[in-house]
Amino acid sequence: MSHNSTIVSTVALKCPKCHEGNLFVNKNVYQYKRFFDMPNNCPKCNQDFQIETGFYLGAMFVSYGLTIGLNIGIFVAFVIFDAYELVPFLIASGASLIVTVPYITKVSRSIWITLNINYDPKAIENYEA
Repeated sequence: MSHNSTIVSTVALKCPKCHEGNLFVNKNVYQYKRFFDMPNNCPKCNQDFQIETGFYLGAMFVSYGLTIGLNIGIFVAFVIFDAYELVPFLIASGASLIVTVPYITKVSRSIWITLNINYDPKAIENYEA
């Protein structure tokens, strides 16, 4: 996929408008210092990331959907391999959530802002001009 792909920029936690600037100050999803800090604007195209108060509350619903999808995937894997028992399922589900929740939290914010801001291939040129 090219660097202009919305899916790639969303998963890579990049600006939805220019696909180049970082959405988060701390790029490492497993380092919790300044975990939720986002710059006020994109350093490349000056897109405002602080759109309005409470804007990212909608990302909770995206996070919920991703978490449910992960758990359904684990359940289907247990059923396909005919290994379903409650305790191993809960252990696998809990372990996978512990590992993936930091990334899910950030990518849900990225998905939410991408749903609300369209890609502009000339965003950086327009900002520099």
